[in-house]
Amino acid sequence: MTFNKKAIDTFWISEMGMTLREYGDRDVGETFSNALTFVDKGMVPSEIMTKSVKRVDIDLYEGVGIIRDISKGNGPTLLFDCGIYAVCHDATLPVGIESGSFVMMRFYLLFDVGYFGSLRMNGKRLSDVIPEMWYDWKIKDILIEIEDEIGRKNFENLPVAYTSSKGAIYKRITGTNVDEDCGEDFNTSYVLVCEMLQHADR
Repeated sequence: MTFNKKAIDTFWISEMGMTLREYGDRDVGETFSNALTFVDKGMVPSEIMTKSVKRVDIDLYEGVGIIRDISKGNGPTLLFDCGIYAVCHDATLPVGIESGSFVMMRFYLLFDVGYFGSLRMNGKRLSDVIPEMWYDWKIKDILIEIEDEIGRKNFENLPVAYTSSKGAIYKRITGTNVDEDCGEDFNTSYVLVCEMLQHADR
């Protein structure tokens, strides 16, 4: 696979210590391919019918786009298209919102951890129906949320890189080390600042 493409855009993507413990640590400069999932933090019908996405806090996004219920054959699953594609498993549409309609939604982005490959749409693999859902990425920066005594001790000498609107403090690191960063519970939160190197022109 070739990763010499120019960056299309940059996204701040949530990553949990428990996930990295299972799938492996990440380092600045690393390149990889993956689809996106989302966590819905509030969805309402939209009168605006132009797709858009913007970051409103460290890893919180607001987007306008088409929401689709693709539960058939998948279990509860939603597909959101706001100019980028992301899926949400174990999710259903709120009352009053129909599949195929435009919505405004606040959401967090995460990388898929193996669910995307099993999804189907109209009897075909979702990756075949919408191949551009699989993006190439390059990690440009990694931020760790300083949440507990272990984090304060391990990263006390690093300057604060970002403070969220809710007062959460993040520091910049060159790579994750879940065994050392998180303590026994592996509950540390990271944000991977990633360049999107490929997506479909739509």
